[in-house]
Amino acid sequence: MKTPHDTLFHFTFRWARHSRSWFRSILSAAIVAAVDWNNLIPAPEKVHGTQLRLHVTDILFAAPMAPHPRQVFFVPEHKSYDDPNLGTQLLGYAVHIGGGARLSRDDPPALVIAVVLYHGDKPFRSPRPCHPHLADLDPAAATALAALQPGLGFVVDDLSVVTEASIRARDLTALATLTMLCLRFLRYCSPADALASLQRWAAVLRAVDRDEQGPPGCDAIATVGWYVLSVTEVTALALHEMFERILERPEETIMSTAERLRLEGEVRGEARGRLAHSRDTLCRLLTKRFGPPSPELAQRIATADLEALDRWTERILDADSLLAVFADD
Repeated sequence: MKTPHDTLFHFTFRWARHSRSWFRSILSAAIVAAVDWNNLIPAPEKVHGTQLRLHVTDILFAAPMAPHPRQVFFVPEHKSYDDPNLGTQLLGYAVHIGGGARLSRDDPPALVIAVVLYHGDKPFRSPRPCHPHLADLDPAAATALAALQPGLGFVVDDLSVVTEASIRARDLTALATLTMLCLRFLRYCSPADALASLQRWAAVLRAVDRDEQGPPGCDAIATVGWYVLSVTEVTALALHEMFERILERPEETIMSTAERLRLEGEVRGEARGRLAHSRDTLCRLLTKRFGPPSPELAQRIATADLEALDRWTERILDADSLLAVFADD
């Protein structure tokens, strides 16, 4: 499910010039010197492919290596929490990209650099893939097996351990700077602290608003405003008034954004209520007909969508076993 963090990250870093400034600020000097950054572009659709486009962020760039014609692909990703499957996820992307980029079997594997923007509430624990599914094995066997699993090295930009001053000191575009500041700090702020932070970032906000190279400044401000309203308790009126003071122009998007968020919240609340009711109904009927569901089945029900819950509930009337209820699922 898309989060406000996903939306803000994607809004900013789907633009090559904002991602370029981020990549150059975090990669090693040797890699920065080897890449022709002036020709960093979104990767061709053939390489993107359906599989990667289904991912919520869906960002992929390619650039030639200077002075060689060989390309390197950049996979930007972000995480707002400690995800033990991050390494596996990125490895899957790299394999997919490598297959899409090769023109023949004789071509060398594609060069892939995965860059992760991490902004969790605790420091990032490891820049390498881990294998939590091996935890129930004998420790010696788990260690030996983990060493034999395929993996992909990746670069982690850990915002949880950096200061506001260090983010602002980077050579980033204004929108990249503002995005990192928002992701790093806002969701942990009280309303007063969030407004105080925005006031400190006034110069960055004005630079974003007046940026003419894309995305349009008004769209960027509207997206940042939406993010503030989504992750903090700042009122729409307070944010509206502050943005007008900072930007020195009428700001017309905040109040309409607040109304849209209110309506979306009502819809999500209704959907969550229906899901909870459907799960409770299914579990009660299963218990009455076949006995209490096993822990594995209870977990399956707890993560099912509404369509599956309705389908299973309808089958209970005619099914003669649990297997019949969950057949073909």
